[in-house]
Amino acid sequence: MTALLVSILLTVFIPLEKIMAVVGNSPILHSEVEEVLLQMGLDPDGSYEVDSQTPEYYDALDELIDTRLIINAAISAGLYPTDEEILALVEEHLELSPPGFDVDLEYISEVLADNQAAQIFVFRKVQAAMLDMPLSSEAYLIANAGLVEDIIMPRHIGWIHLPILPAGSDFDEALEEMYRLRERILSGESFEELAKEYSDDGSAINGGYLGSFGPGEMTYSFEDAAFALETGEISEPVVTPFGIHLIRLDNRNEDGTIEASHILRVVPVDPSDIERTIADAESILSDIRNSLLSFEDAARIYSLDMSSSDGGGDLGMVPLKLWKYEIAVAAQGLPVGSCSEPVILENSRAIAIIRLQEDSGEIDWNSYTETEQNGLVQQVIYQDTYNTLVDSLRYVLPVTYFLENDGASAN
Repeated sequence: MTALLVSILLTVFIPLEKIMAVVGNSPILHSEVEEVLLQMGLDPDGSYEVDSQTPEYYDALDELIDTRLIINAAISAGLYPTDEEILALVEEHLELSPPGFDVDLEYISEVLADNQAAQIFVFRKVQAAMLDMPLSSEAYLIANAGLVEDIIMPRHIGWIHLPILPAGSDFDEALEEMYRLRERILSGESFEELAKEYSDDGSAINGGYLGSFGPGEMTYSFEDAAFALETGEISEPVVTPFGIHLIRLDNRNEDGTIEASHILRVVPVDPSDIERTIADAESILSDIRNSLLSFEDAARIYSLDMSSSDGGGDLGMVPLKLWKYEIAVAAQGLPVGSCSEPVILENSRAIAIIRLQEDSGEIDWNSYTETEQNGLVQQVIYQDTYNTLVDSLRYVLPVTYFLENDGASAN
C-alpha cells in the first residue's frame, strides 16, 4: 500500500473541477481519480466519465479516500513533520531530481510532509500489530489460513507472459525513426535535447529522465533492457505495449535500483493487436494441452518475462490478491497442474496463461524458507491492519460521495 500511497499523493491537483467526494472538509476531484486510473494502467479516455458506474472508478476513488483519511489521522496524532523536517525532506527530494527540474516548492513541501506523516502513522499501527506476531511464522500461516486466503490468496503458480505489442505501418515508421535518433545520439547529439523534441512521454520536459526504479516497477521488456545496459549506454529500440523506447542507463544505485532516461514514441495498440496476441496465446495453450509442448518449454520459448522464462515460467509463491486481480480470478478453482484460459491483464497490457503448481490447501510451509514465510506473514498483518485502520477511520471522519448517478451519499 505504501507505493500506491506515494503515487496517489503525487497526483497533480487541478482546481475548479468536479468534486467526487469530500473527506471531512477535504475534496477529492475527478482528475485525481483519473490520475489513479492511469497509475493502475487504465487510460481514462472517455470510458470513466463522472457518472460512470465502473468498479475501477469506485476502487480508485476509495483508494484516494483511504489515503486522505490516514493523512488526517496522522495530523490529529501529532505526527506532522516540523518546518525543519519538511525542509530536509524537500532538500533530499531536490537532490534526487534531475538538473533543471522545475518544481513547485510549496506543493512539493505539502506532498512530502503529508506522505511522511501518513507513512509514520501506518507504520506505528503495523509495528504494534507485529508485536503480537508469533515466534513461528509457519504456525501463524496455519492458524490464520482463512485470513491468509482472504487477504493475499497465496498460490504457487507459473505463467507465460505475452505483452500486447503494436504492429502495422505506424509501428514500422516509428521504429525507423527511433533507429535514426539512436544514430544521431551516438554521433554526438544531446540525448536530453532530442528527448525534449521527439519524446511523446511526460518526461520529455526533463530530457527524458525517469528517476530511479527497481525490479518489478516497469514493463518487463523495458526493465530487462534497462538493467542490461552499462552506465551511459543507449539501448537499441525497445518495444513495449506503450510504443518504442530508446533507453539510456544513467546510474546504478547501491540499493539495487537504477536511474534511467528514455525517448518514447507512442504507437497505440489497436483491437487487431489484442486479437493477434490472444490468438497466439490460444495456439500455445492448444499445444500444451495436446502434449505437443510442455508448459515449461512454452514459457522458455514464448514468455517475455525474462525473470521467469528461463525457469520454465515458475513464479514461486505469489500473493495473488496483492499482485494482479485478474490472475487471482483465473486461479480460483483451477485444478493443480492445469492451465488457465488466456487472461487479459489490463494493468500490464498483456495476455497471460497461468498454471497452478500448488494450491493453498496443499501448501507445505516447511518447503519455504523462514524469510519467505516471514514475508508472507508481514504482508498479511500489514494489509489486515491497514484495512481495519481505514474502516475505523471512516466512522471517525465523515466521508460524502458525489456521484452523478447516485446523488450525494454519506458514509
